Amino acid sequence: MRYCKNCGIRILDEAEICPMCSSVLSKVDLDDWPDTFKDPYPDVMKKRKHFSLVMRLVTFMVLAACMFSIFANYNFSPSFPWSLIVSLASVYLLWIVFLIYREAGYLTKIFAIVLGGVALVVVIDLTTGARGWSWNYVLPGAMLFVDLAFLILMLINSRNWQGYMILQILMILVALVPLVLILKGIVTHPIVSELAILSALLLFLGTLILGGRTARTELQRRFRI
Repeated sequence: MRYCKNCGIRILDEAEICPMCSSVLSKVDLDDWPDTFKDPYPDVMKKRKHFSLVMRLVTFMVLAACMFSIFANYNFSPSFPWSLIVSLASVYLLWIVFLIYREAGYLTKIFAIVLGGVALVVVIDLTTGARGWSWNYVLPGAMLFVDLAFLILMLINSRNWQGYMILQILMILVALVPLVLILKGIVTHPIVSELAILSALLLFLGTLILGGRTARTELQRRFRI
């Protein structure tokens, strides 16, 4: 029997992924299942109400932080738009809270949090003088981090490794961004960007070649070819 630690439910078939939150299931012996957890279904409405309350509270705090920062910026230091950074950082915090409580797979959460963080850092760089450290180092560094996370998760979830191939293709498309920045001369220190592009390509090619027929079947199933 399979068990989802995130949802607190048991899955009676041999599925590897939770049908509710897409987390990797744990294997547990039915005889070891506690009597207090015999109900296979969680209290969904209670979880949704808790999520709604948390989101309303955090949204109010974010709006308050944005309004106070804009007020202080306008009245005390209008020469530098630091309130833009504070406001975007507050919105990013709201975005993280939303993703944590949202019923989505951990891969989606990782990708969305990293993408939002990179966007925030780029705005901070542009606001503070556009020195280029965000697109020279942070953007490709985040891509390397995501590729490494994919590799680790594939090794951990070895029975469903082929499910990561679509995300690998997505990372190759994302790698076009630093490639264009290099060609346009915007990236002045291209070594990290080149490593990020190479990493995305090698991860996908390695999965495709080492995966053999299973990898090719997965691509055919996904793209209907």
